[in-house]
Amino acid sequence: MFFGGSVKKNKFRKAVFIAITALIAIGLVIPLASLFQNRPSTGGANDTGTAQQTMQERLAELEDAAIKNPGDKTVLMDLAEAYEYTGKPEQAVKTYEQVLMVDPGQSDARYKIAEVYYLSNKYDQAVTRLQELIQKDPEYKDAHLLYGFVLGQGKKDYNGGIQELEKYVALAREGPEAEKAKLVIAEWKAAQAKK
Repeated sequence: MFFGGSVKKNKFRKAVFIAITALIAIGLVIPLASLFQNRPSTGGANDTGTAQQTMQERLAELEDAAIKNPGDKTVLMDLAEAYEYTGKPEQAVKTYEQVLMVDPGQSDARYKIAEVYYLSNKYDQAVTRLQELIQKDPEYKDAHLLYGFVLGQGKKDYNGGIQELEKYVALAREGPEAEKAKLVIAEWKAAQAKK
C-alpha cells in the first residue's frame, strides 16, 4: 500500500512538472515569435543594397542641390557629410572648403575638416586646421577635445594632448565626453610617470 501511494504521487508530480514545463515553454515561445513577426524585411543582401542605393540617391540629390545653389551652406555641409559617410574624404574636405569660401567664420566646417584629416591619419593637416580654429574660436570646446586626441593618439605628444584635453574639460565642465577625457588624461599621465 505504501508502494502504490508513492507511485501515484510520482505520477502526479511528473504530470505537474510536465504541465509547468509546457506553460513555461509556451510563455517563452509566444513573445519570441512576436519579435520575428514584425520584422520589416528579410532580404539580407538586398537590404544592404537598398540602403546603399538610398545613400547614393541622397548623395546625387545633394550634389544637384549644391550645383543649383552653390552658396547654400546647409546643403554644402550636408553634402560634405554625405561624402564622409560614403568614404570619400577628399571630396568631403573640398566641400567643407566651399563652405568656408561662402562663410569664412564657419567653425563647424573647420572642425569637420580637421576631423576628416584625423580619421585619415593626416595628423599634421589636422593640427594645422585645429590651431586655426582654436585661434579664431578659442571657446570651441570640441576642437580642444579633438586636438588633444590628435596630439596624444596621433602624434604621440601626450603632454600636449593632456593640455588640450584639460582645456576641453574646463570648457565642458561635465558630461560623458568630459568624463572620458578625464580618464584619458589620467591614463596618459600614468603612462608618462612610468617612463
